[in-house]
Order: sequence, then structure tokens, then C-alpha cells
Amino acid sequence: MSKTMDVGRTWRTPAKHDLMRSLIGKEVGVCKVKHGVRRCVWYDLTAGDAAPVEGHEWMNSCSPGILANHARNLGKPVVVHLYEIKPATFDRLLGNLAERLPDLGYHREAEAGWLHGEHVQLFAHNRSGGDASLSTVATGDAVFALNDPNAITEWAMRDSFAAEVSRLTWMFRSLSTLGCNPAGLKRLPQEERLGWFDLLRHHEQAAPRHRDLLLAAIERDDAQWAYLMGEPVKWRGQMEAVARSAFKRHGASMVTSWWREQTEAYEALKRQLFLTKAERGA
Repeated sequence: MSKTMDVGRTWRTPAKHDLMRSLIGKEVGVCKVKHGVRRCVWYDLTAGDAAPVEGHEWMNSCSPGILANHARNLGKPVVVHLYEIKPATFDRLLGNLAERLPDLGYHREAEAGWLHGEHVQLFAHNRSGGDASLSTVATGDAVFALNDPNAITEWAMRDSFAAEVSRLTWMFRSLSTLGCNPAGLKRLPQEERLGWFDLLRHHEQAAPRHRDLLLAAIERDDAQWAYLMGEPVKWRGQMEAVARSAFKRHGASMVTSWWREQTEAYEALKRQLFLTKAERGA
């Protein structure tokens, strides 16, 4: 699901990338010192073409760059999987990776594979993120997944993904983007939009007791963009502060609610995102 120029150049994008960097940075910091982590496995289900945002460093301004940069700082085995479904976009992804990764110390081992030192492997796949393979994930792996479609209608994480990961390892975090533009997507038939609730429900049903879901929506945003973060319960305070801080630096505030801890507010925020005002009133 490639990112278009319009989406890639909105003011929200640098804020989102700040959020991504903070989340992955937290993963690196914890996994470095946690003895139970044998390896990190990171998925970008919507890699796009890895083109940088103008005026920003590549390693800070696209999800493949952010993952590649943080992976080299972990000091433990890391496998990064980048998924892009569109062939033309995938070709641009390979071109940008070939140009930028050597600057971070990576060397190319195959047409779509790079290595950094003895610990980091990075692979690009010309496939849908919905088909992402979990065949090598095992107990002791810390899994992180980015699901950043242009709109919620292009959601790339398959329904069973969170449950599959949770059966393989207890360490799983994720970030999904929910674009619910009322000027466009809210005009879709209600029965189609009701299916959006299922996307979050699959995460809710897969979450073990030690994990919660944070729904964070940009306040007073005419395009109604929001983000779903799967986080350990004990990190609630930290990760809510991270989400708020990432967007505050760009002049935006966030409305947040936790699925387990603030169920009523969480459900109300979902309805606000997915339903029209008239539908909510009914």
C-alpha cells in the first residue's frame, strides 16, 4: 500500500514519524537490557517507496529508514521485513534502499536483502502486508509491526495477525494508522464502515491480559486521523505521553483512550471516527 505524494507531504507525516521513532526507540532500549529477548522481528506492512520527506533525513522521514536506523543500534539479532504490494512502488523502494542503506553501514547481499554487521538482516518483499509470514517467529522474539495505510480502507494487517503473533510470543507491540476522512470515506455506505470496528476488534480479542490498546486521535482534525497502539499495560502512562508529545511538537493535541482502562471513552472515540454525527445520534 504505497504512500501517495499528498499523504506523504501533509503536516501529520512528520508528527507520525516522530511517533514511530519514539516507539521503536523504546523497543530498542528495553530489548537491549531484557534478558528474555533473543531476537527482534520488525514488520513494516505498508513500506511504500521509502522516499524521504523533503527537508528531513531519510532515516527519520520514512518507516523503512526509521526501522533500518534503529535496528543497527540494538546489539542483538534483528530481522526487518518490508512489504510493498505494488510492483512500481516496490521498484522505487529497492532503489531508495540501495541508495540510502549503505550510508547507515548496510551492505547488499541479494536483490532485496541487506545486512548490517553480524546482527541485522533487512528484507524487502513485493507482496501484500496482509500476507506477511510469521514462520520464523518463536518464543523469545520481540515482534513490532507497523501498519500505516493511506486510509483505513487500505488496512494491510490481516485479521488474524495479532492473534497469530500472540500464540508465538508474548512480546508484541504495534502501531496502526486509521485515516477516516469525513469528506470522503464517511460517505461510504454505513454497512461498509461498520466493518472498520472489526479491524480493532481483532486486536482486542488477541490482546492478552498484560497488553492494552491505546486509541489516539488528532483533536479537531478535519481529516480525522487516528492511531492504534498495542502496548504493555505497565507502559500505559509512558506511551500515552509519547503519543501526545509527538504531535504536540507539531502544534497538535490528541484525544486518547485505553481499551481496558477507559472502555466507555474508547468505544465513543471509535464511533466518532467511524460513524457520522447523524448515525451516532441514532
